[in-house]
Amino acid sequence: MVYSVADAVKEVLSELTFLQSAMDYDLLNYAAVARFIHPVVSNKLNSRVSLEAVAVAVRRYIESNKAGKKPLLLSVIKNAKLILRTDFTMLVVRQWLDIDLLTQLKPVINEVDFRAGEKLYLICRSNDLVILCNSRFMPTIESKVRPPAKLVSKQVDLSVITVNLQGIEFEVPGVLQFFTQQFEMTGINVLDLFSTRGKITFIFAQRDAAKAYERISSAIDAVKTMPLSATKPKQSLY
Repeated sequence: MVYSVADAVKEVLSELTFLQSAMDYDLLNYAAVARFIHPVVSNKLNSRVSLEAVAVAVRRYIESNKAGKKPLLLSVIKNAKLILRTDFTMLVVRQWLDIDLLTQLKPVINEVDFRAGEKLYLICRSNDLVILCNSRFMPTIESKVRPPAKLVSKQVDLSVITVNLQGIEFEVPGVLQFFTQQFEMTGINVLDLFSTRGKITFIFAQRDAAKAYERISSAIDAVKTMPLSATKPKQSLY
């Protein structure tokens, strides 16, 4: 099979992940993108390719790549609801199976008032157990960790932001990226995250929680103002 200009353009653009959101929302000037990647495309083909050919391939790639994707992604994001919770602690316990720690935690779980908004999350791996909960439960939980189990990590003063979606978040490409990109652009570090059907929970240092909440709340509000479909004038290739 002949390696074409379209193949080279597709390969180059797929590697430029920082342009992905702009491509999804049709915010790029095709001619400017073509000029930017023209030398790389020519190098991949080992020949001097015309700028017009690159521009045509750019337009076709972007238009085909975003076809049908934007409306569904926007629809999921615009209906998202946020919940911020503070005063959490997270433990990582190794060799938890050796002391049957889950059985020992049952009395603690029974004390958690889930209806009032208290939380206790357990994430089990073969050798590690992650426990994330309101800080008031931690002294009791720590007292149950005994040899041969080991407390390998403890993080205090944490907050969590849970994003409630429609239950199809991972069936729509780009949902998780949308949120993580907001944090990356604002310089907010996500310490960890986990998901269940319809919900994604992000864990932050408490000092970053308000900034993180404000960022994604503003991003969701901005999406709500975007049309789910729009006809954009065809761009000139020059």
